[in-house]
Amino acid sequence: MNRIPSPSTPRETPREAAGLGDDQLRDERPLREEERYTRSLRPDDGRERLRSGNANVNPFQMDDILARYPDTDFNWKRYEVAGKPDYAEQRAYYDQGWRNVLHEQFPNRFAPEGTTGPVIVKDMILMERPMRLTLQARREEMDAANRAMMVHRQQMAVAPDGQAPRMAPSIRTTREAIQIPDD
Repeated sequence: MNRIPSPSTPRETPREAAGLGDDQLRDERPLREEERYTRSLRPDDGRERLRSGNANVNPFQMDDILARYPDTDFNWKRYEVAGKPDYAEQRAYYDQGWRNVLHEQFPNRFAPEGTTGPVIVKDMILMERPMRLTLQARREEMDAANRAMMVHRQQMAVAPDGQAPRMAPSIRTTREAIQIPDD
C-alpha cells in the first residue's frame, strides 16, 4: 500500500539510506556480499545479438544433414528421463538397427569442434540407420495396422449368439474430394 508521507516526517534520500555523504563516492564504501558478484559486470562489453526478433532456434532441426545423406534415416530418440538413461529402450533401438550419431561425424554442428561421444540434445539422442531398414519397418507397421482393421471389420459383421444378424457394414476405405459451397 502506498502512503503519502506527512510533512512532519523527514524523508531520507537514497544516498543517505546507503550511508553515503555528499562528499563520499559510491565506490568508497565497502561492498556488500551480494554486490561482490555483480560489481564485475560491465554495462556494455560490446556483445551483439546473433538473432533478432522472434528467431527461435530449433536444436533438433537437421534438414542440411538429411539432404546430404538421402540413403540414411536420422531420428531423435529418447535418451533419458529425469536425468536417468533408459537402457532397455536404448537396447530396443539397437535391435531395430539404430546406431548413435557421434559428434566427430558432424564437427561444429551440435557442439564445439573436438567434442566426442554421441550427439545428445535436451535428453534426446540423435540416431541413424540405413533407409532400407526404415522402409522395411514402415511396411511392417502398415501390415499390422491393416490386419487390425481387417479383424475389426470381421468382428463388426458377426452378431453374438441370441442376437439378430447384422447388416453388412459399408465401410469406406477411400476418400473423395467434395465441394464445400461458399456462403
